[in-house]
Amino acid sequence: MQSFVKYAIHISSIMLLLTVALPAISQEQSVPLDPAGYITKYDTKFNGVGPAVYVLPAPRTRQELLTDSYAAKVDFQDSIDRALDFQRLLEDFKPTSNFSNIQYLLTPQPSSALAWNTLIQEELKRGNYNTAYGILHAYAAASLRDGSVPQTLGLLQTALQHAQKTTNTVDIAIIQYNLGNLYLFDKNIQQAGFFQEAFYKSAMKQQSIVEQANSLVKIALIQAHDKDYRSAENNIIRKAIPLLNRAKAYDRKIIAWESLAKIYQMQNKHTEAQWFLIQARDLAKSKNYMSELAEIEYMLAFSKFNQQNYRVAQKEFIQANALAETEDNKLLQLAIADKLGQIYMQQLDLNKAEDALERYQNLRLELFKD
Repeated sequence: MQSFVKYAIHISSIMLLLTVALPAISQEQSVPLDPAGYITKYDTKFNGVGPAVYVLPAPRTRQELLTDSYAAKVDFQDSIDRALDFQRLLEDFKPTSNFSNIQYLLTPQPSSALAWNTLIQEELKRGNYNTAYGILHAYAAASLRDGSVPQTLGLLQTALQHAQKTTNTVDIAIIQYNLGNLYLFDKNIQQAGFFQEAFYKSAMKQQSIVEQANSLVKIALIQAHDKDYRSAENNIIRKAIPLLNRAKAYDRKIIAWESLAKIYQMQNKHTEAQWFLIQARDLAKSKNYMSELAEIEYMLAFSKFNQQNYRVAQKEFIQANALAETEDNKLLQLAIADKLGQIYMQQLDLNKAEDALERYQNLRLELFKD
């Protein structure tokens, strides 16, 4: 009797296990081998080593691929911004007053460091310091065009030493101005301030109100990089602009408004930045100073972009791009393509996002060959 009870319990346990397992097996067999539906043919009778079919992830969508491509280029934005600053640095580089007088020595331009240095040493041996600093300054300009900022700084410092052996205070001030701008680009705030203040004092002695204003704008940018925003704003609004109004130097006033807008953008004060950019744009159009319009439109669009007003930003970036194409400013076109693509991705306009990415990649390859 006891044996029969054990046998009955054993049979009951087996039946219970089968009751639980069979639905699970049936459910497992009913699950499709390829839920995504991308596999169209496989051997259902396969009975070898391994699973009947390897189920791979579904192919990535077009949107996912574009999202990854846009994410991969985010870090390069700093390089574009740096290149735009360098482009402005080149535009602001002032030649010395004796540049035309030494042109005959620089035709053709020396093709190596040895050739430059030989030319400089010959003039120094003769005691021709005016010519020597002029050649050194021209060498610095050539080095800057080649992108060698440390070498340019060294050459300008040497040029200044020899210029200070002469009575040409104008050229001494010009070299100091260029040094101030270069040190700011190199993020050496202390040295930038030292040389720009020296240029400002020289402009005061010469009673050149345009150069005083120009220097005040540069000093303001130095102060802004040092996070002294209040002083920076006051230097432009209360000092530089009144001087430029007196001189009717409208081209410099446009740049002063741009610089002030940049200072506000550095503080994420985009409403204030746009107000001054609109003043700059209106003045540029009324006086037919077209050279700054592309940059102004870009900065306006940039502020709208940061405020997430993508519809207006898109319109302004497109306007800026048309102006940049007219100027053949490919670096600005690259910056615009970068931002427009981000807007198109935000709008899920994949066709335009793809076109903007292709344009961005082509321009980047052309401009940043290294």
